[in-house]
Amino acid sequence: MSLNKVTMPQVVFKQYRYKLTAYHQVFTSLVVLQLLALFFSFGGVMTNGGGGYGVDANLTTYSGDIIVIFTFLWGLINAMVVTTRAYREDDFIFVTNRQSQLFSNILFLVTASVIGGLTATLAGYLLRVILFWSSDQGTFAGMVGESSTVMSPVISIIAIACYMLMFCALGYLIGSLIQLHRLFIAILPVLAVGGLFVDNWMNGGPPAIISLFLFFVGETNMLLFLLKTLVTAVVLFAGSFVLLPQKEVRP
Repeated sequence: MSLNKVTMPQVVFKQYRYKLTAYHQVFTSLVVLQLLALFFSFGGVMTNGGGGYGVDANLTTYSGDIIVIFTFLWGLINAMVVTTRAYREDDFIFVTNRQSQLFSNILFLVTASVIGGLTATLAGYLLRVILFWSSDQGTFAGMVGESSTVMSPVISIIAIACYMLMFCALGYLIGSLIQLHRLFIAILPVLAVGGLFVDNWMNGGPPAIISLFLFFVGETNMLLFLLKTLVTAVVLFAGSFVLLPQKEVRP
């Protein structure tokens, strides 16, 4: 019998370090998706035009929203992949149980969320720089953007990272449900589509998913926003832990 006493934090940290190294291809795919989103963003998200008295004007709105959306989808999908059997079996190269596996996965997804928030924000600024220097001044009258302060990039990184963590927690819960029973592959899309109509049918109000969207996006107080997103992520992760069956310690 070994005299070395291994604590839970030690096991979690070892699994976390292993996942950062073993799952490096996850971050490679993030870079590829963000570059693809950056390419799509060059076309603008909205174009308006008008003219009169021999003068024509076109207004094209550029935004980094496509980059952010692609980043959210990346987090959602990769969180689902982490719950698959192949990834779960990787943890058993250590002495592990369900608690250490969940905590190490959460640490990995938190890290992925921070990296996603940082790269998405930087990609948004990169889009502005490229558009500014590549625009044809003969047809491009000027560029108008929102005012920016020193804290703006920091707030953007924190906000995107918090949203990312929620999407990762949601993906982890969806993956846990699918691992519980394959029937959820068909049930979950039906529930998602139903959420677009349920409130309209019941009381004529906005759809449930839209109301949920506004609950988070419409929050202007940073502290309340952090509370909403972090509590939601914790609840979703807790639901994943309850759904997946407990596993005994394996060598």
